[in-house]
Amino acid sequence: MKVSVIVPIYNMESYIQQCLDSLIAQTYQDFELIIVNDGSTDRSGEICEKYRSKFKNIEIIHKKNGGLISARIEGLHRAGGKYIAFVDADDWVDADFLEFLVSNMDSNQADIVVTGHIKEEKTRYERVINLCSSGVYEREDLVNKIFPEMLYFKGFFEFGILPQLWNKIYKKDILLKCYKNINTDIYVGEDIAVVYPYLLQADKLVIRDAAKYHYRRHNRSMTAAKKKDFYVNAANLYVYLYYEFQKTEFYECMLKQLDQFLRVMVWNRSPECFIEADKNIFPFGKVPKGANIILYAAGDVGKRYYNQIQRTGYCHLTAWVDAKYDSEKLKGLGVESIDVITKRQYDYLVIAIESVDIANQIREMLVEMGVDDSKIIQNEETANGMHR
Repeated sequence: MKVSVIVPIYNMESYIQQCLDSLIAQTYQDFELIIVNDGSTDRSGEICEKYRSKFKNIEIIHKKNGGLISARIEGLHRAGGKYIAFVDADDWVDADFLEFLVSNMDSNQADIVVTGHIKEEKTRYERVINLCSSGVYEREDLVNKIFPEMLYFKGFFEFGILPQLWNKIYKKDILLKCYKNINTDIYVGEDIAVVYPYLLQADKLVIRDAAKYHYRRHNRSMTAAKKKDFYVNAANLYVYLYYEFQKTEFYECMLKQLDQFLRVMVWNRSPECFIEADKNIFPFGKVPKGANIILYAAGDVGKRYYNQIQRTGYCHLTAWVDAKYDSEKLKGLGVESIDVITKRQYDYLVIAIESVDIANQIREMLVEMGVDDSKIIQNEETANGMHR
């Protein structure tokens, strides 16, 4: 087999069939499918076993739960392909996903091909591409154009090269080196621990804007989870990459970017740490990054929320509304009538009111208007005992 596709699985019975069906339907068929069942306690393993008769080049590994890195390493050591691709069990790919990657790898004699992806969350779809320009990069261009901005591009939350492991294809021999001494305790950022050290070893890189991988973000996603030892994980990732980068001639260049990335890690855990305020912090923990929201109320709290959204770019403001939108105080702020709520598309409606009683009255009024109660968000202290 020329390509080995590794699919690690842990309790993904709701999604695994779509994932595997999309792989079996690939237009490029010279690949083996290695499924690593990492100690699932649901029907994931049973579902995978049913696929043995559907695809001739399939291997299913059942192992004790050890985490995503250990599952990928297990699959990598079993892989017989020259090239390696990864697909997560809750995601799926277009029919020409592998054909596109392999053709770009072969025609350019590249060490790695990186692409974009489609991020899917509920009813929202977003095409995400690399900020470094599409093209073919030889070693000199990698050193001068890619390495200086692949981990930190030109601003906060911006990657020159997307950090995900799964929207790329690799050479097995280089990948094995990157996994050789990896810290298996890393559970958030494990892709980053591989992708950037790999790139530093590459002699030729191909970047394409195609987005043939569909990343499904949901509440059970690893990226959606925030564990108690989050900062221990961030420290493990930082220290690991610090020493990996130190081994290379690009240490100074990469360390500057790594420091910026650590800020992103802390931001993902506690965005409020970056806001210079002692109260009225926008409910970052309840609103997913990049969500479309309507902000209700334009008083002092609403203005603080609005400023925090504008400064951080954390989410997209579909509308800012207030019952007194036409008052003299609000003129020129872009505040609209609450009537627009029924006319706009949004993921969440955030009530920016400090008073518990008033916030709850507004909530009741919004529900009567037809707003889905599950989309309404208040801060903990104004949620009247309801945690959303």
